[in-house]
Amino acid sequence: MAKKKGAKAPERSSSAARRTEPVYTVITFVTFVAMAVGCALLYLDWDEYGKQSPNKESAPTLPKLGDDTKAPAGGGGGNATVPKGGGGEGS
Repeated sequence: MAKKKGAKAPERSSSAARRTEPVYTVITFVTFVAMAVGCALLYLDWDEYGKQSPNKESAPTLPKLGDDTKAPAGGGGGNATVPKGGGGEGS
């Protein structure tokens, strides 16, 4: 259907004429705010480390290996013989 030469375009309401921001601009702004808040919280957490002194714990003393004269638990001794056919794992 052809338009008449004298016909005007329909008027748009004021709310429809308002330009809205594109979605990607809003997403970029939200991402920037989230990154800024994350960096601020990371700095506040990092700043606390310089104010605390480390714990004053001494290193535990370990027994020297080979000094234990007791037989190992389980009853196996150093003189155990290997049964015929190997008898170990994987046979």
